[in-house]
Order: sequence, then structure tokens, then C-alpha cells
Amino acid sequence: MALSPENRAGLDRALEAIAEAEAGPTVADLTGAPTIDHWRPLRSGSHTVVLWGNVSGHPLLGRDTTTTSPLLAIDVEARWARTKSRWYALGRPFAALEAELAKSMGVERPATDFIQFALPGYLPLESPDQLPELLANYIAWVREFDAADRAAAGREG
Repeated sequence: MALSPENRAGLDRALEAIAEAEAGPTVADLTGAPTIDHWRPLRSGSHTVVLWGNVSGHPLLGRDTTTTSPLLAIDVEARWARTKSRWYALGRPFAALEAELAKSMGVERPATDFIQFALPGYLPLESPDQLPELLANYIAWVREFDAADRAAAGREG
């Protein structure tokens, strides 16, 4: 079954965002990007990873705690992330806050997930090493979905 025009437009926007993520950000992309602090990647369903954190400078939310749209790419060293909807500048990761809080409590070597919280519908990643594979799998899934829709609608890629 072919997608509705609205759903096809959403899929096309996701494909554009994937292409932008693969190319990496320009200086202009990051200059106006919202910042996400105390960010933590979370799984949502079998295909999707999002970032959870405190966002500032967001065009719709202003300053708030949020989960992002699906994460497509992240470069922790260069301090950026690309989601389906926008670029983000990365502030402090949640792990840094967690370590700081543990130290202030006299815990020198905190266990993984020293600070635990539940966000319904989301699970923390078991290991940060999972992230590249999960993002690659999500992108492959989007592209497979696109190919199936194009075939159903009789369109060429």
C-alpha cells in the first residue's frame, strides 16, 4: 500500500534530514541550533533512538526538558547531533552530571546508571557503544520503508 501524500511528505523530510546528517553540519547549521544539556540517548521502540535532556533556544519549546525527534547522527567530540527535525548543539552529557552528583555524595566509583529515572515508553541504552549500530539500523529501516512505498506506488527511486 502506498503512503498518503502527508505521510510521503514526512518520509521525504526524513530522507532529507538523513542526507544532511551524512554530510555533517555547516557552521550556519550549528550557529542557530538549540542546545541540549544533560542529554542522554534513549531507545523508543525497536528502531528509534532519541535524545532526552534540557533544551534551550528551541524554536518551538524555548527552554524545556524534552525528548527529540528520532536521532539520525551524533558526534560527541564535535558537539553536535542531527535529529529528524533539526540540528542540536550538544552541551554537557547526562553522564557528566551523574558523575558530579555521585562525587558530591562521596561515591568515587558510581555504578552504571547511578541515577535512574523512568520515562514511560523509553529505555536507556545498555552501552553507548550500541549507538552507531542503532542509528545505522534506523536509517536503513527508513530507506527500506521508502523503497517499499516507491515500489507500491510505481515510482522509481
